[in-house]
Amino acid sequence: MTNDTRLLETLVAISDSSTDSKPEFEQKLERILLEVVSCMRAARGSIMLLKGRKSLEVVASTSPELTGFKQHLDEKTPSSWVVKNKTPLYVDKTTGGVDLQNKFDQYEKNAFLIVPIISNNKVIGVLNVTEKIGEDIFNKEEQKMLLNIASQLISALENQRLAESLRKSRRTIQKKNLQLKKLEKVKTDLFNMLIHDLKGPISELVANLDILSYTVSDENRRHVESAQTGCDTLYRMVSNLLDVAQLEEGKLELIYEKIDPQDLIKEALARLFGLCTTKQLNFVEKFSPSEADEVFWGDRGVLLRVLQNLLANAIQYSPTGETIEAGFRYLESSKIEFFVKDNGPGIHAGYREAIFDKYVQTQKNVDARTYTAGLGLTFCKMAVEAHRGKIRVESDGQKGSRFVFVLPLEAKKVNR
Repeated sequence: MTNDTRLLETLVAISDSSTDSKPEFEQKLERILLEVVSCMRAARGSIMLLKGRKSLEVVASTSPELTGFKQHLDEKTPSSWVVKNKTPLYVDKTTGGVDLQNKFDQYEKNAFLIVPIISNNKVIGVLNVTEKIGEDIFNKEEQKMLLNIASQLISALENQRLAESLRKSRRTIQKKNLQLKKLEKVKTDLFNMLIHDLKGPISELVANLDILSYTVSDENRRHVESAQTGCDTLYRMVSNLLDVAQLEEGKLELIYEKIDPQDLIKEALARLFGLCTTKQLNFVEKFSPSEADEVFWGDRGVLLRVLQNLLANAIQYSPTGETIEAGFRYLESSKIEFFVKDNGPGIHAGYREAIFDKYVQTQKNVDARTYTAGLGLTFCKMAVEAHRGKIRVESDGQKGSRFVFVLPLEAKKVNR
């Protein structure tokens, strides 16, 4: 077998070993060293790598007892000389009088060859072969061969470094993800606890204001009504926060029952009548009398909240004296469509999807006002989609918006 063939086969074997993901790094180096020693027709060899700036460590050796052996770079040894000079070192019986010829005592022959392993112009280790089989000499071609092999070792070492770096990064990311999950759970639990606990005192405020409204004088009644309106708004906000969290976690169970859509709209309008009166707005119901006796299935409480949120937004952005329309109609595709229409500032086309996201804010160029959807529309979208429906907004972007949500007419059993 020619030297070129031996070199090629060795380089292929080194490449295969370096890309094999199964063995540990030390096992890979041992396998690679055996290929190198065989290629060089030597009996012994070792791979040493720099540890820090002051020492070399044997990471692979044909003599297992030497693995882990450390050598200080200040020692006058052949390996240290190669590292400092970045130059191969070859010694045999013909060189004579070489001061660096103090090898390990157990070596029986004179010839040994050490080449540097260089990466980015820095020596990172050395490759050593000795105990040549047959004639005690490494010829010029064999010396060049070992240099080629050393350059290929860089690729193997770099692959291992990258693999180890990836493993460390993966472990770090997994650890951070676990910490983030724990932190998110603590935050979510605290958030839900606070929001849930807020409903109690708000309910007390609403109840006491209702009692107070029967005893207060006419001149102070508007202050009580204003406080009631504020409490109602705050209660809806808290409910939205809690329900959105439950919907995101899939913990809000829908309770289906037969619903009269006309009664649903009337109740939603009645609950916001005080807020509407305060802003001097008008409510108009829009539905066909022939459809008044029709019913559909859904979670009444959840859908009532959807309508209330849409109406509350319409009230908030409608100028004084305007009219708000609310209604429904049955579609031919076995669906029912609800809508709430206002004459507010309108919604730009670029925001018609975004307004259903959490805490979104949009700005009108005309009056430079910022409009905040908060969680009301987010809840509406999630609640409608939980009913397997869809919600959208129609607007020319100048004046008025029409919020529409469509639900399937499904026969559902009432949960008991």
